[in-house]
Amino acid sequence: MAVLTSFSGVFRNTKADETDPVLNFYVSQADSAYVRTNLGDHQLKYSFVALTYFKSIGKKGVVSSLDSTIVRYFCSGTTVDSFQTLVESKRKMPELNFSYPNVFTDNYGHNFFPNDIGQQDLAMGFDNYSESDTLPTGIAVIGRANYLLRRLYLFYPNPEGYKRLTRSFQLAEFGEYIFPDSIWEVGAKQGIFSTEYYRIETGIEQIQLLR
Repeated sequence: MAVLTSFSGVFRNTKADETDPVLNFYVSQADSAYVRTNLGDHQLKYSFVALTYFKSIGKKGVVSSLDSTIVRYFCSGTTVDSFQTLVESKRKMPELNFSYPNVFTDNYGHNFFPNDIGQQDLAMGFDNYSESDTLPTGIAVIGRANYLLRRLYLFYPNPEGYKRLTRSFQLAEFGEYIFPDSIWEVGAKQGIFSTEYYRIETGIEQIQLLR
């Protein structure tokens, strides 16, 4: 999976989608597909297994420490009801955040990328309209034929407690729903005396709907 680790201001304060009927069509279809298929937004009970690596990043981007854990999660919608640790980590790991926003709503402006060559996937940039807005900006990749979200790259412009924060999702079809199969988070967390640079890589498998 190609991961975009740093980006910002993809398309600031643009409303091209209000005047481009083709772009407007794809945004509307992607919005409908998101509402219909995003597993976390349906109040279903399900479980999955997540393998997570936490990497502290030192000088010149070198990994200075590595920790990992394997956890089975039991969820209702986007709420974690319980979890079972299968492999314990050495340190306390951050809570897994597997939810992602619908970036095809009116909160965002959207743009096609230039030089689109018409392949199976279609990339769109999205940005909020306000400099002070806390909504993430970034890039969404959808299926050109079925409009399902395939990849999502989020940059948070004003993350509380962070100097920088990006999150990337790769999504897979699970029956009639879609759900992340990998999540990458790259951050610079602001401390009292120093900044902690880290990368969290999570792979998700064994998704099961529960009765």
